[in-house]
Amino acid sequence: MVCCGKKSYFAAIVCIVTLTSVATLSYLRLQRLSHLPKIIQESSRCRGKIANSTITPLKDNRTFIISPYFDGRENKVTRVIGIVHHEDVKQLYCWFCCQPDEKIYVAKARIDVHSDRFGFPYGAADIVCLEPENCDPTYVSIHQSPQGNIDQLPRFEIKNRKAETSSIDFTVCISAMFGNYNNVLQFIQSMEMYKILGVQKVVIYKNNCSHLMEKVLKFYMEEGTVEVIPWPINSHLKVSSKWQFMQDGTHIGYYGQI
Repeated sequence: MVCCGKKSYFAAIVCIVTLTSVATLSYLRLQRLSHLPKIIQESSRCRGKIANSTITPLKDNRTFIISPYFDGRENKVTRVIGIVHHEDVKQLYCWFCCQPDEKIYVAKARIDVHSDRFGFPYGAADIVCLEPENCDPTYVSIHQSPQGNIDQLPRFEIKNRKAETSSIDFTVCISAMFGNYNNVLQFIQSMEMYKILGVQKVVIYKNNCSHLMEKVLKFYMEEGTVEVIPWPINSHLKVSSKWQFMQDGTHIGYYGQI
């Protein structure tokens, strides 16, 4: 009888442990699944106007999208480079456009505002979203909510989706060109020195410059040395020409160089 009791007791313990383990595994599985993107509407189709501007504001006017990129270094994620208000922007969602069925999947974003804001209310940010399984999205929209009208959201092409070979090995990006920049001699000296050092491409974020400087830029663009990216940041934010916040009502430092 004692032996039989021990067996029954042991069987009961095994049963309890097994049930607990199953429940725990089910809970952990649900926790993992809860972090995965979810389809919001089976009938949704990829729509919305494709954004082509260098800087695209969202409707909250606290978030500005520069460009999304595929980042497969650790996980399969889309990393969106943007500018956000570090206090006001608390949550964002990625609306992925999946092929070939063109369904919309929504994933909550992790917002990493860079710490080196130098006191300004707006800073550079990485908006990172886990991509859906069995989907290589080509476009993504960013929204403050997991619900909404896809037709009203701009679509952004996800760059770097496919690895491409490049003939360029050495690229230089310089500070934003602003303040009606007109130091032509200094610019030419810099370009020629870069070429001597082996630079094959110089990328310039141009806010504005003088008419003469425009001619010089055109020469180097036709030569293939310079690539000019429009940078109309002062159309969206009050920019400062200084790197540190001076309590003067500006939003971001040094024309958004960060």
